[in-house]
Amino acid sequence: MFVYIKHADNEQFLANTNCPVFLLLQYMRTKMGLPDEELVDLCDDNWDLKLLFQQPRECARELLPPRSTLTICIVNRNPEDGAYVSISPLVTNPDPALLESMQTQTGSLESARLRQLRAQEERRAIEMLLKFQHTQTARNRGLAVQMDVSDDEPSNRQAGCKRSKKKISKNSHIKRETLIKWAPTEFV
Repeated sequence: MFVYIKHADNEQFLANTNCPVFLLLQYMRTKMGLPDEELVDLCDDNWDLKLLFQQPRECARELLPPRSTLTICIVNRNPEDGAYVSISPLVTNPDPALLESMQTQTGSLESARLRQLRAQEERRAIEMLLKFQHTQTARNRGLAVQMDVSDDEPSNRQAGCKRSKKKISKNSHIKRETLIKWAPTEFV
């Protein structure tokens, strides 16, 4: 199928939607003479953005109604932190309601981006905490094994606290398999 893409002073061109979204976006940039780095999107007659740039691998015909008229927009982002700054429709004398809608949608996009960043930071913090707890648990188990080993005999006080597996299994109530599984290698 195809859609009409409106731009400039009520000009429009046809675009085939039987392709991945990234090809449609590339075609629109080429047709408009925009650089490849420019982030473009489409909005419908209700001024709702289609957010095509967030779904580049999807088929455009699944996301855009056939034979609809859409307006091309540029999504402006801060190059330093990726924050959404504004959305500008590429039409001459845009309707004030359209500009207000684009401003509202910019705020919504930025809020969603910040929520996603916070969620990623929380996941990283949880992973770090779990890693730390796992390390502490492993250390505590290693120390428990070390405390259970008697240091009565001078031969057991060798550098690195190494003892034969045979002596440990005789002198300790811990099973040899458990000791090997959980103890750091310097205690085995």
